[in-house]
Amino acid sequence: MDELYLRYLAISVYKRAAENIKPLAVLLRAQTTEEKISLAAEVFDLVFDAGSSTTGGYIQTLIERDDNAFSRAAAKGERINPALKKQVESELVTFRQLAMLRSEQFATDETAQFFPKFGSGGLSVTYDKLTEFYGKNGSGELSGGNTFAFTGDGFKAVTGDAARLSDLVNYDEEKAEIVRNTENFLKGLPAFHTLLYGDRGTGKSTTVRALASEYAELKIIELDARRLDLLPTLTARLSDFKQKFIVFIDDLVFDENDGRAEAFKAALDGSLAGGGKNTLIYCTSNRRHLIKETDKSALKNRGDETQAELALFDRFGLVVTYIAPDKDGFLDIFKSLLRARGIKWREEYASIAELAALKKGGRTPRAAKQIADLIEATYAELR
Repeated sequence: MDELYLRYLAISVYKRAAENIKPLAVLLRAQTTEEKISLAAEVFDLVFDAGSSTTGGYIQTLIERDDNAFSRAAAKGERINPALKKQVESELVTFRQLAMLRSEQFATDETAQFFPKFGSGGLSVTYDKLTEFYGKNGSGELSGGNTFAFTGDGFKAVTGDAARLSDLVNYDEEKAEIVRNTENFLKGLPAFHTLLYGDRGTGKSTTVRALASEYAELKIIELDARRLDLLPTLTARLSDFKQKFIVFIDDLVFDENDGRAEAFKAALDGSLAGGGKNTLIYCTSNRRHLIKETDKSALKNRGDETQAELALFDRFGLVVTYIAPDKDGFLDIFKSLLRARGIKWREEYASIAELAALKKGGRTPRAAKQIADLIEATYAELR
């Protein structure tokens, strides 16, 4: 055990991961019963609080999410220095040995009944597997999922129910254009910055977010439209990786004389010319005119405004329009949603849906889903 503790102290590449399992390592040196119980309790809490059931599972998550010289190089597809490789392999041996420590080794006959029993084992990661993992998923925060928000300080995982393209009914042509452009991007073929424009509630944002569920090799990075100043920083950070990213800006609109519009155009131009080969920008907007006119008396500036609009639209190689359905189309979407949930159709649902849609401000796929939710919860007669 003395040797294993010294090996723990020698961890340098994965020092942050090592720090997180310090109670487990210190347990090797604990002398008193009180120390052993207290440290074992900390280990138990760390493991289960992280959603794991074994120390090995917990350690593997720490390793996969760690940002270090090895994980960054592997994520970029760079050659690994032989000395770095040797150190990583040595540290993985140490982590596996730590993961095999059993709580029973530290309990006594007197404390066995209540001694915190954390699970052991479960760490099977190897150098080659880690290299492949980082190459596919990226390193650090970006390795932990497919959808993130960029705050300027870093990336925050976006959680919630994953949307699927199949969730959006009756927009097959619109989805097909987005899918074609996205797949070209993933294959390294010509692809375009994209604007999804149209009526609110028609599924523009759902389409973009669903791409993360459809393509495991793609990551969606959401950027608040109010923080477009961060776009150059974000694209520069992403250019260091070999993974493919879509920067998603929801509800894009600019006020007249808004300096962000020019900065945004410059950022789009920069991403096209400055090495942003692994990044595309997808935006949504409910407005036909991305630049809102605020001074309606300034007719002499209308030509300049039109030119500004065209200059902004020209930055998007693809514009896909989402239009709210008519009454029959809305009913088709609504029926499809109920059918997918196994709910028998009743004629009364048509009038319920129409009345609710009018109250909600229009016939949109979003309204149809909300009404289907209501019917499922209150009126549904399941098959």
